[in-house]
Amino acid sequence: MVINFFEPNCQTITKAVEFGLCDDPPPPYNVPAYIDAGNPSKWIAVVKNKNQTSVTFTAIDGCIMIKRPNGEDSKRCDAMLTYENKIIFVELKESIRDNSFDGGIGQLIETIDFFKQNHPLNQYQQKTAYIANSLKPNFQFGNKTTIDKFKKRTGFILRTKNEILVS
Repeated sequence: MVINFFEPNCQTITKAVEFGLCDDPPPPYNVPAYIDAGNPSKWIAVVKNKNQTSVTFTAIDGCIMIKRPNGEDSKRCDAMLTYENKIIFVELKESIRDNSFDGGIGQLIETIDFFKQNHPLNQYQQKTAYIANSLKPNFQFGNKTTIDKFKKRTGFILRTKNEILVS
């Protein structure tokens, strides 16, 4: 089954100088993440886009159906940002528990694996993944081994902060 990570119904394009990535808590369930430019209190991550580059936000969890070979729903990160020759996968968290980062890593890895099975990565010169946590915005993960393993496993640089710079 081919999975289209560029489903137009799951995408929003913006050139806003600053906008937030939001993921409202359930219920209802399966409501996708979204971007917001007017209500910073809802932002889990903030995207700073000082050059007003055209950025495509794609909601993944709750919008793009991804099934494992056994038919179960896969773990999915919340969103993807693409612009120019850059791709960023984002997992949004609102938790004070440190173990939320372990779950976020698993969600990012599984999403990236499915992406790589369905789309070429060679057009992207910069590949990054973020775990953004509004309750721990400057969390220092501090585990170089985990970050190195993530890079080796996925080819993506892992960041653990809630500020994403479009450059």
